[in-house]
Amino acid sequence: MSALLLLLGACRGDVAQRYYEEGLSLMEEGDAPQALERLRKAADHARTDSLRVAVYSEMGQLLFAEGLQEQALVAFRQAHDADCRLGDTVGLICDLRDIGNVYRTREADDSCRIFFEEALRLTEMSGNREQRLEVGSQLAGYHLWHGHYEEARRLLLPALQEMPDNAGLRFMAADLYRHTGPQDSAHYYCRSLLGEEAVVHRQMGHKWLAELLLRDGRTDEAARHLEQYELLTDTLQQEIDTEALRRTNALYDYTRRARQNAHLQTRLVLAIATVCVLVSLLLAALFWFSRRRMYYRLKVQQLERLLDEYRNRDEQVADRQQQILTQSPICRRIMQLLGDSAPKPLTDEEWHILRDTIGKTHPQFFRRLGEFQRLSPHEIRISLLIKAGIGPADIAKLTAHSKQSVSSTRSRLYEKTFGQKGTPAQWDEFILSL
Repeated sequence: MSALLLLLGACRGDVAQRYYEEGLSLMEEGDAPQALERLRKAADHARTDSLRVAVYSEMGQLLFAEGLQEQALVAFRQAHDADCRLGDTVGLICDLRDIGNVYRTREADDSCRIFFEEALRLTEMSGNREQRLEVGSQLAGYHLWHGHYEEARRLLLPALQEMPDNAGLRFMAADLYRHTGPQDSAHYYCRSLLGEEAVVHRQMGHKWLAELLLRDGRTDEAARHLEQYELLTDTLQQEIDTEALRRTNALYDYTRRARQNAHLQTRLVLAIATVCVLVSLLLAALFWFSRRRMYYRLKVQQLERLLDEYRNRDEQVADRQQQILTQSPICRRIMQLLGDSAPKPLTDEEWHILRDTIGKTHPQFFRRLGEFQRLSPHEIRISLLIKAGIGPADIAKLTAHSKQSVSSTRSRLYEKTFGQKGTPAQWDEFILSL
């Protein structure tokens, strides 16, 4: 009997290994849903903690790459538990780093810092210099993001001395020196980013160089770098749009939420603010340097044209986001329901999918809406349908309410949010602007 149990355990272990290898192959092919399915089966059949660590680590990385932070956090914690049972210090350090990275994307700053610092403590205990430098550089990035420049410098410089060719470290060094100086170091590291393979490194290298050159009054060179920054921003936006559409179509059948990285919009806002400051500086220069009036007037016109182009691009980004939403499977399902002679209200599952799809295509929507007012589930559903471009009469059909009730709810939401009476159309306009 015991021999039979050992044989069954060995067979189950072979099955787990096979599922794991199939999951890795599917990850290389870019088929995330199928890869996740295989990895979950491998985890279910795994008989050893060493295999569980490998499976959960790969699963966490894949979920994290697909924007599913909550599920990624669960997988990384399971890998951490297995490494604790194994007593693998190196594995524990990697697990803590992975968990810290998840909390960083969720903007849970205290948790992110705690896990990074614990990982750094373990590297000092183990004496693993390479891991200590890697974890230290990640913790330096955390401090740099929050403006703790002295702490960031203390952790970053040792890693930079050991790995001067590391693009990520040079990126952080450029950001650090442009805030704290010296300026020659800032120029050096910014220029070192211009030949990098990663688009975002080249993009920010040109942007930061333009800022430094404008401080020195070298407006011609700054304008050339701003032009390159603009071209790279377009390239990055195209890559983001393609990836967003791929995730929507691939993950719809699995009803999993896939959040899109929305840092591009923040960068555009910062770029517009920078241009506005530069325009103000140039206008002041026109007043004090009358002999060069015509020269500076030309520069102001060039910068104003760039500002208009950035504004147009921001509108184009919003249009692309709305186009992705209207072409999503859930919106096509809503149109199909409305085309029936007797439309049925949306099911709970369809409401969930609509909410996830809007959260992906408009990543800031729920955060911005929550800043103004706390909405009931019915009010949220009406707002979701407005965001999806559905008219009041059709909203009434999909929510099983009368059109008058829907109009009353929209008016009441506007008054509750802004403290003054408003029309239903004004609430619609507010929702579409988020």
